Amino acid sequence: MHLKRNYLFGTTILAGVLAVSAPAFAQTAEPASQDATVVEEVVVTGSRIRRDPVNSPTPLIQVEREALLSTGQSTVIDYLATIPALSQSMIPSDTTGSLGIGGLALPNLRALGSGRTLTLVDGRRHVGSNGGSLSVDIDTIPRLLIENIEIVTGGAASVYGADAVSGVLNFVLRKNFEGVEIDAHYGQINQNGETSKRISALVGHNFFDGRLNVYAHGEYEALDEVQSLDMDWLQDATGLYGLDADPTSKPYDGLVDVGIQRGVRTLQRPRWGQTTLANAQRGSALSNPNIPYGTCSSITASNCFNVDPAYTWVFDGQTARLANFGQRVGETGINRPNNIGGDGDNPATFGTITRVPESTSKRFQVGANFEVTSNIEAYVEAKYVDEDTYFSAQPVFYDFYINDSYAGLQPAYATNAFNLSLSDNAYLPENLRTAIRNNTFTRYGAPTADSPGAVLGTVAAPFARHTLFGNDRDQENNRQLQRYVVGLKGGWDKVGIVDNVNWDLSYTYGKVEVVNREVATDNQRFQMAADAVFDTAGVLGTPGAIVCRARLLQASGAETPDDFRGGDLRDSVEGKRALDSCTPMNVFGKGNQSAEALDYVSVDINVREVNEQEQGLASISGQLWDFWGAGPLGVALGAEYRREYTEAIGRDRDTGDRFLFLNTGPDFPGAEYTSNEYFAEVSVPLLRDSFLGEYAELSGSYRFADYSTVGTVDIYGVNLVYRPIRDITFKTSFNTSVRVPDLGENFQPLVQTFANGFVDPCATAAINSPTMDAETRTNRIANCTALAKEQGLTFDFAGATDTNVDDYNPFGRGNGTYASGVAGVGGGNPNLEPEESKSFTFSAVWQPRFVPNLSIILDYYEIEIDQVIASVSAQTQANNCVSGPTLNLEACSVIFRNNPDEPFAMGAPQGDPIGGFIQGSINYAQLSTRGLDFTARYRWDFEEMMGLNWGQLDYSIGGLWLIEQQSFFNAADPTDFDEDASLLSTGGSNPRVRFTSSLTYTPNETWSVNWTADWQTAQDIIQLRDFVNNADSRPANMLDTGNFARHDFTVRWNVRDDLTLRAGVVNAFDAEQPDYLGTTLYSNFDPYGRRFFVGMNFRPW
Repeated sequence: MHLKRNYLFGTTILAGVLAVSAPAFAQTAEPASQDATVVEEVVVTGSRIRRDPVNSPTPLIQVEREALLSTGQSTVIDYLATIPALSQSMIPSDTTGSLGIGGLALPNLRALGSGRTLTLVDGRRHVGSNGGSLSVDIDTIPRLLIENIEIVTGGAASVYGADAVSGVLNFVLRKNFEGVEIDAHYGQINQNGETSKRISALVGHNFFDGRLNVYAHGEYEALDEVQSLDMDWLQDATGLYGLDADPTSKPYDGLVDVGIQRGVRTLQRPRWGQTTLANAQRGSALSNPNIPYGTCSSITASNCFNVDPAYTWVFDGQTARLANFGQRVGETGINRPNNIGGDGDNPATFGTITRVPESTSKRFQVGANFEVTSNIEAYVEAKYVDEDTYFSAQPVFYDFYINDSYAGLQPAYATNAFNLSLSDNAYLPENLRTAIRNNTFTRYGAPTADSPGAVLGTVAAPFARHTLFGNDRDQENNRQLQRYVVGLKGGWDKVGIVDNVNWDLSYTYGKVEVVNREVATDNQRFQMAADAVFDTAGVLGTPGAIVCRARLLQASGAETPDDFRGGDLRDSVEGKRALDSCTPMNVFGKGNQSAEALDYVSVDINVREVNEQEQGLASISGQLWDFWGAGPLGVALGAEYRREYTEAIGRDRDTGDRFLFLNTGPDFPGAEYTSNEYFAEVSVPLLRDSFLGEYAELSGSYRFADYSTVGTVDIYGVNLVYRPIRDITFKTSFNTSVRVPDLGENFQPLVQTFANGFVDPCATAAINSPTMDAETRTNRIANCTALAKEQGLTFDFAGATDTNVDDYNPFGRGNGTYASGVAGVGGGNPNLEPEESKSFTFSAVWQPRFVPNLSIILDYYEIEIDQVIASVSAQTQANNCVSGPTLNLEACSVIFRNNPDEPFAMGAPQGDPIGGFIQGSINYAQLSTRGLDFTARYRWDFEEMMGLNWGQLDYSIGGLWLIEQQSFFNAADPTDFDEDASLLSTGGSNPRVRFTSSLTYTPNETWSVNWTADWQTAQDIIQLRDFVNNADSRPANMLDTGNFARHDFTVRWNVRDDLTLRAGVVNAFDAEQPDYLGTTLYSNFDPYGRRFFVGMNFRPW
């Protein structure tokens, strides 16, 4: 009696219609004929019961190894993200905007979040790669070892445990490999020439007459960095710019508000700066308010430094000159920094440096299977992965106020706003110093309904602001992963009354260690270095040398104030170290900074994270009696133990008592949870070859789990398969699932975070926006008036007066949007409860016998998740504070407004802006989605159909019709939701329909040519109801993105039995996102242009 092997593999390998040569993914279908092949009963992902794959109870999508090796996509996750159900997965290009996640590849089924997608390897858990999270970096799974990937697109937690809310990805690895296989890939990852390189080798051999199989795998992969300036469509610098501003009382005035411009340059904040002298802009008449009214009331008021041809200076080497504005772009706004053909930086490339991180990966895995007896097999595997990534994030940014009242303005107003002396700064060009000293500007009064602001006279204004982007914020990430599996499995034909018994007992241990090196800037050192003066007397050694002012004060015995810690710099170790080593720096103009000065202000911060996972898994399955001739009952029982652990050394450890341009973060003390789980499945065949149909089966699953953090949970699933005739099969399922809070959500210490793009809900412009509903507007006017009254302030929140002088207009931005991110803190919540979900699927598989080699599969799904763990954002809390019938005191208590008399945040703010917040995760939100996956596959064999030796054609199309995708994140109104289907979003867009089609022509066994098209419907930029309310907000042909298609071509050449060559082109027609989307990169559109690749697969023995 030989060991009954228990393989995990999908249904499509069985034969007939699905045995195509084209690399593709598809939902699974049955063989064309029940009698055409002998079918072994196997375990199919989605169940632990062995059964005929024809009767698999859940919808499956399968990706074959050949598809992963043949694609021109650079990584496994890049390829999987072309599958519509996985299109919102995190790919490497999504990881350059945050700290510590560089290069991660996290699958995200149904756009419900990577934490709700369970990733398995051969049915077992895999350690998460992001600190405190269970999300698996699937690019750590060696590509050449993958047999296939089986994707369950629905809840499966009762079978596999928590987190399988939106589905399961099961990576099935190759078994009993014998021989040598080498696979190599070289290809462009961007049209400009940046490349990916990979070489993989797999060696396996059988010993002792096949009882022992041993294998070893090694893989090296390297990806070049892709920067914004490497991408041709970003180099075009295209976007929408203001043409007309509508009056508050008349949002539709018949004049289009924006128009498209190309080749734009901006002087808003160039590398190493521009200097703008104090000025005022003349406000337009309120009937056509293109230029809003603003006053220059103090040296730090934002309205004082409007970028203007007569007041803005740039730098050529060590000299300064008035900026060349070329053709000025933008007719609206008090500050108009954009132009074509003049000075400035490309707005598409200067802010975000890296789009794809540079990375190198080394992956190794060894394993063995040993047949201990004819009924017992032992197995072991060990994996080690070492990955390094590097990228540059947005550079640091600072504002320097240049004036003659230098001493009186210390300390600095904020982390990014300093003061420099007009009189004696050593690097300030003399002609610019003179211009600032002699500067005057015209003052204007408030405009009226029909007239611009009246001239009130000229005032002297000997001050300026120097605005700059400085040095890059680089990150280097090293991630080391190790994973070990040991186990025993076996099977017997019969044990007592149970037939076909199969059992599996395994232990898995995984560990990830992450070191993220972050290059920060020391704000205090930056200020000290920029405050450079001449050492005229040679106090520090060389007469006339440029030195830090602080060092001169130190040498003379004068006080050296420590603006950050208080007292004197010499009072603290770090303060004295900064003082003793201070190196002067020229902040005026790109290229004028010495390497020594940049090194002085730069700081290396190392964040260290550890994740550990243990899983003990035992399962047994078999078959009981066949009561009524439909087939035996199938049963499976099992138990699982799991331990998750995390710890981290935060930024504060290296930061010490320094004041850095970087998020803060304490250590994360070790935290863990454990679970003990028990599960069962049963399948009951209802009929076979009956007058009621060919086959029917009812199956169910149940799991009970006891977690050390959330207590006990139980979940279940019910499935029904019905095949009335052999041509068509129906499947339906209902599953409950849970997601247990991960360790970060439970125990993350309070860390600094920022709310970017923040809109003050009390801003007059925001309250009176055309999209604001009447009830919310009324509530906000009343509540904001009450908040202002508490501070003794009065504003016209309703916009009732003809002038906007009395409007609440934080930072003079006009639209209520803050000029910079608002700093706050966020952390974990140990009282979180599990998320709970329900999912329903209904599938139809049609394989008409009168059309050989055709299959059509439709899978309808519904998923609803309650008690969603979500952080209530600062924006949401601020909105909730003032949007209800009365002030929401709970929401207001975590939003902090500034006292206008205290300098804070962005510098002596007018009014009462928000300057801080506390946010954390709670169980309050809901997510729901429903849609239809569809697949059609057809093969035309010319010899079979026409008697011609012309080879065969294989065609497949697989896609998703997203019916709805709803997010309920309004804590104040649980019935309020956002419809995300077909709405363009930087966080991940969801086209209404997206599909991938594949056509392969194989003329003979030597050659094949494949054409793959990835197509998606247009996504809304502005929803129609908003456009109706403001029909001139943009040209009517720019309301959506238009349909998008990417076309790829691949040629394969089987040179001989052991050697295959491949080559191809990705995005052959160089499709790009619409230029009117501007400089924002939306990852669902291919942003990297036409690119080529070659590959080789060699199997010497």
